[in-house]
Amino acid sequence: MDLTLAARDGVRLAATLHEPALPNGAALLLNSGTGIPRQFYAAFATHLAAHGFAVLTYDYRGVGGSESPAAASVEQWGRLDQASMVDHLARLRPGAPIGLIGHSFGGQVLGLADNISRVGAAFLVCSQSGHWRHWPAGRRRWRMLALWWLLIPGLTAATGRFPGSWIGTANLPASVARSWARWGRSRHYVCDPQGRPLRPHNDEVAIPIRWLSFVDDPIAPFEAVEALASYYPNAAIERRHLTPADVGVESVGHFGFFRKTMPRAAWDGVGHWFEERLLESGTGSGQTAGTSDTKEASACLHPMSWPRSRTASAG
Repeated sequence: MDLTLAARDGVRLAATLHEPALPNGAALLLNSGTGIPRQFYAAFATHLAAHGFAVLTYDYRGVGGSESPAAASVEQWGRLDQASMVDHLARLRPGAPIGLIGHSFGGQVLGLADNISRVGAAFLVCSQSGHWRHWPAGRRRWRMLALWWLLIPGLTAATGRFPGSWIGTANLPASVARSWARWGRSRHYVCDPQGRPLRPHNDEVAIPIRWLSFVDDPIAPFEAVEALASYYPNAAIERRHLTPADVGVESVGHFGFFRKTMPRAAWDGVGHWFEERLLESGTGSGQTAGTSDTKEASACLHPMSWPRSRTASAG
């Protein structure tokens, strides 16, 4: 069901509620990657709805079918758009435990929402700090430097927008792209206009998080993902750094986990994980920060008990 939902400041956001035929009682919010329209996640959301979850996907302001205010920013994506969708999902599914799925940018901004404590568990995929120093030395690091310092400022000045598709990223309104580049130039990444760390509600992210990254992802290298994990000091983080073979494919990269070609067993694993955290535990808050990663893996009985190609516990 397609919806138009107002953000807290009145900006109209396009959303889709994927409703289950047989509800299991839980609801999931999906935070997209930077500039990715919600339709990209439709097959994934539909599959989780078949597990019984109500799944809400949406477009950030300036993306897809949502309004594009002149002064839109990535801070507003997290502080207003994300928080508003948590409110709407709680209204659409009153009393349901809420889980959050974050792809890339969608996992970077949990702490910007003042109601993030309403979320009982999160599943993050390829979410990373975007500061250039976390990229391997060499051409990949130089490309990140160029993105933040040259490409975004130059192309937005020349075209009035950021034509990211020219270089393999997302098309963005100029104001959003400039605020994103400001983050990338700061060693704190998620930062205020002065470049200082912006962590208003990060300590309230005291929930279980399963966090996936992939060895063939050029956009979220291992060190960048590890850097972001430190932003959530009170979360019980279970990290999985995987090869494509671990999920039954030849390549995953930054986007493959959500493509229609992903084996459904991988998506089943997401559903089973949320069932354990949101339904079997009641609220998703039964796990405390510092829970052993090894203990978590041994207790996982569902079909997608992924091996750890390289693992770090950041709880």
